[in-house]
Amino acid sequence: MRYKVPQNIDMQDRIIGSLTMVQFIYAIIGFGLCYSIFMTIPKPYSYFLLIPTAALTVAIVFIKVNERPFLNFMLSAIDFLSRPKKRVWHHQQTDNLKVIIYKAAKNQQYRQKQVSREQMEELASRLDTGEKNRTR
Repeated sequence: MRYKVPQNIDMQDRIIGSLTMVQFIYAIIGFGLCYSIFMTIPKPYSYFLLIPTAALTVAIVFIKVNERPFLNFMLSAIDFLSRPKKRVWHHQQTDNLKVIIYKAAKNQQYRQKQVSREQMEELASRLDTGEKNRTR
């Protein structure tokens, strides 16, 4: 029995002409905003908001930059312009650097263990060969 293998699964389906579902939703939202601007603001002033809104909507819906949607390009450009271009390392200023050094309590007693030369050599050979723990 043969099965059809879907091809071009990374391409979005076209629903109206050459518009995908996402492009169609952007167009509905953008031109709905243009319509509401046109109907609510008095006529000579509405054109100052209407023309840039319509142009941005057309750009988002139809224009692609380097085979990527214009919205991705616009968001990347805003991100690039809003971040600093230089990173400066201030060697002397360490105000935000917190270094915490833990010291042992004064009343804590440390016991010292005497290790013979043979035990040190055995430990070194076990570490060199990668052997597991042996019984002592």
